[in-house]
Amino acid sequence: MKSSTLSQVTADVQDARVQRPSVYPTLREVAEQPPFETRLNPNEIVVGECSEACHPTLYGRVLVRWDALGASLERWLPTLHAMPVRAGDRVLLAQPSNWSEPVVTGVLDGFAQRPSVARSEAARITLEPDETVRVASADGTPLLEVYRSEAGPTVRLLSDDIHLDLPGALRIEAKSVQLIARQGGLRLSATDDVVLSGETINFN
Repeated sequence: MKSSTLSQVTADVQDARVQRPSVYPTLREVAEQPPFETRLNPNEIVVGECSEACHPTLYGRVLVRWDALGASLERWLPTLHAMPVRAGDRVLLAQPSNWSEPVVTGVLDGFAQRPSVARSEAARITLEPDETVRVASADGTPLLEVYRSEAGPTVRLLSDDIHLDLPGALRIEAKSVQLIARQGGLRLSATDDVVLSGETINFN
C-alpha cells in the first residue's frame, strides 16, 4: 500500500466510489484505489441521481451517481443545509471554484413525493373538555371558536352569514367529504365545466 497520511486517507474515504450502497470501503481499499478526478468544469451544472440518502457516519452527505466524460461516477457528496434528499431523486450538482468536490444544490421536482417540512411549535393552548377558545373583533363581536366535541376537533364560525373569497384556487381534501344544508337548498355554479367523478354517482 502506498504511504499516505491519515488525513489524506480519511478524505479519500468520503470521496471513494461505493460499488454497492450496502457495502462501504475500508481504509486499505480506499488507499489502494487509483485517484479519479471528480471536479466539474467552472459554471457547469450536472444532473445526477441519488442512490442512497443516508451516510453511515457523515451527516449531510448522499450517494450520487452521474455521468462525466463517458464514465459513470458515484460519490458521497455534501448537500446544502437542511435540504431533504431521498433515494431516487434527481439532483443538481455544482462545484464552487474554491471547493474540492461537487455539492448537491437542489432536487428536481416530479420524481418522488417530498417529505413534509418539520414545523416547530410556536404556542400551545390546552383545553379541557368543557372549554373553548373564542376569537372576537375589536368591538367584541364573536368571530369563531375552537373546541373538542364528541366528533373530534371543531371549528365553528359565529357569524350568521359567511363569505369565503379567495383570489386563487380552493381545494378541500379529506378522507371523506359531506356537505349538509340544514335549511334551504344547495347550489353549485361555475363559469366553466362542472365535472363529477366517482366509482358510483347516485342521484335521488
